[in-house]
Amino acid sequence: MKESNLKIRLYEERGPTSTFIDIEVDTDGNLVMSGQDLGKAPSEYWGDSDYEYWIVVKKEQRDLLLLSLIQEMFGGSHDAFSRFREFLIERGIRYDFDSWA
Repeated sequence: MKESNLKIRLYEERGPTSTFIDIEVDTDGNLVMSGQDLGKAPSEYWGDSDYEYWIVVKKEQRDLLLLSLIQEMFGGSHDAFSRFREFLIERGIRYDFDSWA
């Protein structure tokens, strides 16, 4: 897997077993969700101090995933447009807006 600078930490828990889950777009344009468990649980189960796992959505399927996630988050709501725009603003995602009457 080729790493990129476009990476977000989704989950982090530190303890006897530490868990980290990240999502990124790799340099080939694939969406990669990866996880790593460190410490007690992987040592007891696998006999190693860490366990790594990942899901790769190839770049050819990335747009379908994006649209499916937007449908899941905003679909079925009369205020989907406004909520989507608020979502973009809250996360500092630049966008263009236009209207016509």
